[in-house]
Amino acid sequence: MKREIQVFRMTINTVILLIVVLALIGAGFLIVRDDPALFSGMLAQLEVITPTSTQISQPPDAQAAVKALTAFYTMDYTVPEDQWQAGVCALSTPNGCQLIQSLFAPTVYQVVSANQVKTGCTVQAVRMVESNGATRIWQLQVTLINPWPGEKATTPVYAEVDQANGTWLLNRILFDQEAARFAATPTP
Repeated sequence: MKREIQVFRMTINTVILLIVVLALIGAGFLIVRDDPALFSGMLAQLEVITPTSTQISQPPDAQAAVKALTAFYTMDYTVPEDQWQAGVCALSTPNGCQLIQSLFAPTVYQVVSANQVKTGCTVQAVRMVESNGATRIWQLQVTLINPWPGEKATTPVYAEVDQANGTWLLNRILFDQEAARFAATPTP
């Protein structure tokens, strides 16, 4: 007695499609495993391009702090230091830009180059901790997408923003010693 097995065309197409999808997922996994910075760079670009609803509902001073810290913590050792500085300075006051160029840039780019850092980040405004008219200090949560060795993935950062000519800009990132006074302060 001879039996025939009937296989429908739709079943064959579904199996082929499943094999192709699994092959693409496997290839993607191998690429990300070999170069995790590639994937994190793509994610960083998507996050910069696509604003989230939480960013839209934030006040303009918080948005300014988020944008400036996103530029500050988005680092790539293949990008010239002056290009990174220009991106951060575009979102900073003149005094803030001068601080970035004189204090932060040399040290930051030394670490970036030594560790061949390629990272994006997400930045979220947590709370305003101080308001003095046109100057405000925000606590933000910075999460690095691809942190370098010895660096925490998520860290609180305090940023001072100033309003000049109706525009909020980063004035400076507070040092840990300055920010310590806000760590135990309740939300205003």
